[in-house]
Amino acid sequence: MMIDPGNKGNEKTAKVPDDQLPGEAELKQTVEVARHKRAKGATLKDDANAGLTVAMNEIPDGMACGLLAGVSPVMGLFAAVFGGIVGGIFNSSKLMIISTTSAAAFLLYQLTQAYPEAQRVDALILLVLLSGAFMILMGLLKLGSLVRFVSHSVMTGFLAGISILTILSQLPTLFAIPAEGANKILQTLNLFQNIHLTNWHALVPGLATIVFMLLLPRTPLGHKSAIVAIALPSLLIFFMKWTDVEVVTDVGEIPTGIPPLRLPDFSLLQPALISGALSLALITLIQAAGVSQSVPNPDGSRSNTSKDFISQGIANVTSGLFGGIGVGGSLGSTSLNIVSGARSRWAGIFSGMLVLTLVLLLPGLVGNVAMPVLAAIMIFAMASSLKMEENRQVWNAGWGARIGLVCTFLVTLFLPVQFAVLIGVLLSFTLYFFTSSRLVKLHRRQLTNEGWFEEIPMPQEIENEAVHIFAVDGDLHFAGARMLENQWPKLDPQTRHPVIILELRGRNNIGATLTEVIENFYDKIKRAGGRFYITELGENSYASFQAQAAPEVLGGIRMLKKDSIVGKSTRQAVLEAQDWLKNGAATN
Repeated sequence: MMIDPGNKGNEKTAKVPDDQLPGEAELKQTVEVARHKRAKGATLKDDANAGLTVAMNEIPDGMACGLLAGVSPVMGLFAAVFGGIVGGIFNSSKLMIISTTSAAAFLLYQLTQAYPEAQRVDALILLVLLSGAFMILMGLLKLGSLVRFVSHSVMTGFLAGISILTILSQLPTLFAIPAEGANKILQTLNLFQNIHLTNWHALVPGLATIVFMLLLPRTPLGHKSAIVAIALPSLLIFFMKWTDVEVVTDVGEIPTGIPPLRLPDFSLLQPALISGALSLALITLIQAAGVSQSVPNPDGSRSNTSKDFISQGIANVTSGLFGGIGVGGSLGSTSLNIVSGARSRWAGIFSGMLVLTLVLLLPGLVGNVAMPVLAAIMIFAMASSLKMEENRQVWNAGWGARIGLVCTFLVTLFLPVQFAVLIGVLLSFTLYFFTSSRLVKLHRRQLTNEGWFEEIPMPQEIENEAVHIFAVDGDLHFAGARMLENQWPKLDPQTRHPVIILELRGRNNIGATLTEVIENFYDKIKRAGGRFYITELGENSYASFQAQAAPEVLGGIRMLKKDSIVGKSTRQAVLEAQDWLKNGAATN
């Protein structure tokens, strides 16, 4: 939850690529700065120092996320414990910290509201376990690369919506006013209608926490300021004996030891819970993929997104079995881990162990933390995450990005979160196919006397007894193939003996739609007494076209596989076509 460690966000950043997740650019910059500062090998001392710093941040973050999830803040602490330890052991991204995240916590809150209050904790645990199982399954199926299809604009809109909803969800705790309404917008309106009922004993320490969060990071406390911002207002409430302010022990008992295994209540299983668990897994993994791919391992080994899926799944299953909320790759904690000098996976393990030590040895301190203070921490963190510069960059990227940003933001505000996630993913794929299909461009080339291929203007019509070499830019999936079909030059009924050479180097596969488009154009060329070549074919594309095309098409089209020499098969087709036109086209 820690926002922008080592980067105050004042400098104007470059335009963010559409496949980059929110916050990923700042993390990469943090990594580069840390790599230039440190070139020594890993030491336990470095990892212990980094683990302590991360643990000091995980304590307020974990408790605030527990509050955000609608359960005891202690469940957030135990999630930070097992996320750090289990993630540290199994991650392929050795410096990534698996911990509580505000997006996952808020998703858990929304998904459990359909259950009676007495069943919400059990429903939450079942959700965490199911989402962990989905993560493990997706990792085993090696689906790590698929998360990169969720666009930056959609993810930015979703996280902006989550940030706004999170802030609104914490206002009743900050003001100590119960709020009623069908959604967070209506509940907030209801809260301000009853603003005269504000409990000032709760509001004043909460506002003081926000002031501390603004000022203390500029002091020598640095990254450890969050825990001080929690302690001082909570101590004020304790010494002033403001018993009308809710504290952690009022919403959940703190165990005196490691909590026992807690088996899920499968009687609560519903279709909505299963779809919610899948949504939780997707959002958690999408966020973590951007984190893991931005943090290179110190020993030079490559991280594996699918393996990180499995490690996060194991961490969620472990957290759920011990009564914790959901966890995932944390952008803020990972950045803090790096700038604090972490050199290996032991930093994450140490951070989880240190949080566990605090909970077991000092439960009284944890139990007296004021709930309005935790609400203020969450409000500050979410307000800090609303980066206007990043949203402006998305807006300036064009209409496709604007549609993704605005639609996902509005859907997140007003619809249940599992629908928001589903619509966001579908919107990402729609935008991807729409954008990539618009980039499909047909080019014409000719072979020069020197043996080079020169790009020349596209003809309006196919020419008589001429060689036409065509190459295609862009993705030729089904929408792209239709765009290609619309770009073929016209073929006059009177045109005779044209030669078409379609170069498909770099295409790993030829789909059914592209096969149909090629067959239709070949049929026109055949009726004109011409020839049709497909050149520079790889093994996969050659095999896929052989499997799909009609026998009469395969018998008429000349297919040439690619060679290590780029363009060799195209040159061969040109020479063969020229010889055919010169010696026997009219007769044939």
